[in-house]
Amino acid sequence: MERRFNAEEWNALTPAERVRRCRLWAADAQEMANKASVELKQTYQNIADQWATVAREIERRNNLSEP
Repeated sequence: MERRFNAEEWNALTPAERVRRCRLWAADAQEMANKASVELKQTYQNIADQWATVAREIERRNNLSEP
């Protein structure tokens, strides 16, 4: 799996797979936030937070429980 967003691939994923992918991207962005300069830290943190929000919203709309 590539760590870049690909719309065609995304459309083929199940909701559970989308949640998993969002969490991976959130973790990647969080890691970057943890290592970033002061100037970029908040930007990466915002990206991590947004991917986590997308994961939760997919779960909510599809009645998925968190693993």
